[in-house]
Amino acid sequence: LVQGANAVERQGAGISLCVGAESMSRNPIAAFTHRTGFDLGAPVQFKDFLWEALDDPACGRSMGGTAEELAKRHGISRAEVDAYAARSFARALAAREAGFFDDEVLTVTSTSFTREGLRDRGITLPRKVAELHADTHPRPSPVEALAKIRPAFGGVQTGGNSSAVVDGAAAALVCDGAHARAGKPLARLVAATAVGCPPEIMGIGPVPAIRALLERTGLRLDQIDLVEINEAFGAQVMACARELGLDEARLNVHGGAIALGHPLAATGIRLAVTCARGLRARGGRYGIASACIGGGQGIALLIEAA
Repeated sequence: LVQGANAVERQGAGISLCVGAESMSRNPIAAFTHRTGFDLGAPVQFKDFLWEALDDPACGRSMGGTAEELAKRHGISRAEVDAYAARSFARALAAREAGFFDDEVLTVTSTSFTREGLRDRGITLPRKVAELHADTHPRPSPVEALAKIRPAFGGVQTGGNSSAVVDGAAAALVCDGAHARAGKPLARLVAATAVGCPPEIMGIGPVPAIRALLERTGLRLDQIDLVEINEAFGAQVMACARELGLDEARLNVHGGAIALGHPLAATGIRLAVTCARGLRARGGRYGIASACIGGGQGIALLIEAA
């Protein structure tokens, strides 16, 4: 979205189509050490590409390990993280039941895309599945059920209170004022910031990014009606909220990535679109969409309701 806005504002593009798609279920099992050949009698080793990609060799921690570090520094308990996750699931289910996602989620069917001179592409759903019309990960997840899941990284984070490994895609149009006046824009992209932070606590990235965004725009946090911070891990987003002094009543009010999933390339657009639609539904003016970034970064986007 930021790149699309820059293209519109600085490079003369009237409209930018911003798309992110991720199929985490199809991440390959890869051989990382055999490019130069095989030693006689040596075992052939394969590793999970996704797991390797979520490991930071600079600080020697997995992404889950960075969340555990934040839990230690902020004194966040397993019970607190499970309670946060249960609320994320409950909010997502309530929003879906109320029809909030109806205008945000498109029904997917088995479809072929053809164009002369190009190979056919398409989407093929599993057998006996005619269509998918809603995110499949949200499910009733009471604290009692979450408490039974074993830790994934030796601490407070589990498969139940961390972002789900899912497939997904998102898209949005960013346009200039002339095109906006001719249509019905959802919101205005006001400003954006990207910052660095220590890689061992990469999950805290939204905090300095949001602070820089507020300083740049002259706004205060209490003037922001809705905040979407990506729920990479429960302890991570809780640490961000605590450092910011953010009222969780304004945070991820329709559930977050713990409930909805975190298809990496699509999450940024999803956060921004959900935030903008939430502002419209609630009659709010300003919203912030923010995320941590593996390796030690944070990004934040200020959105104003149209």
